[in-house]
Amino acid sequence: MNRSIRGIVTLLFLSAVALPAASSAPDPGEIVKRSLDHMALRARGAVMTMVMQLQERGGTPQVRVFHARVRKGRKEARTLVRFLTPSDVAGTAFLFVQRSGGDDLQYMYLPALGAVRRIAGQQKRGRFMGSDFSYADLEWRDLTEARYQRQPDERVGSAPCHVIDSLPREQGEYSRVRSWIRKQDLVPLRVRFFDRRNRLVKTLFVKRVRKIKGRPLVTELKMVSQGSGHSTLLTLRDIQLKDDLPDRALSTTALRGR
Repeated sequence: MNRSIRGIVTLLFLSAVALPAASSAPDPGEIVKRSLDHMALRARGAVMTMVMQLQERGGTPQVRVFHARVRKGRKEARTLVRFLTPSDVAGTAFLFVQRSGGDDLQYMYLPALGAVRRIAGQQKRGRFMGSDFSYADLEWRDLTEARYQRQPDERVGSAPCHVIDSLPREQGEYSRVRSWIRKQDLVPLRVRFFDRRNRLVKTLFVKRVRKIKGRPLVTELKMVSQGSGHSTLLTLRDIQLKDDLPDRALSTTALRGR
């Protein structure tokens, strides 16, 4: 399976593609892969504005707004994220490059230093801009490169869901990832992440889904860290599909705002 964009930005692009009629118990790996495929951008590109709200338990929310450009091709997908507010993070930018058959690349631009640096190794386990998402979460490798185990079906609210554990083949940040995938359209409604000692680390909740041109689109999602209660709410404010984003708009040079 080619790795397409799996990060927090393109988690907002979910398209309903029904599983082919087969047995009453479809293969769990196929369900997860189809669900993840829904996260891939169905247009060649897009620009969007998103709001990130960081919430400490009992504290005052910190609100950050960022702009993103997304473009995918057959062998490579790119996402460039630039923070607009507040002033202490304005101009900070990230470039995520995912390549079929090659290593994924992540770059960060810090305006105070005027420098672009690569994010690699243990740095990927760090928190993305203070959020409850790690840099590694943006790649979703633990889901795309895994073994799969079917669990008993459950409901999330009134929605019947497939419940599937993804078990990474290589040692990484998580020992397993459990997904609740809505049967109706394979939208993942809940995802739980467990550490190497099989302890719950955090949970991703899809809070709002609406249909755009007949396809389900996630417009709000929330990641909650276990124990601390810290959470990150992501809301899609605006989106425009673009099929003509040039290479220079998603390059390390573009990170500098040039």
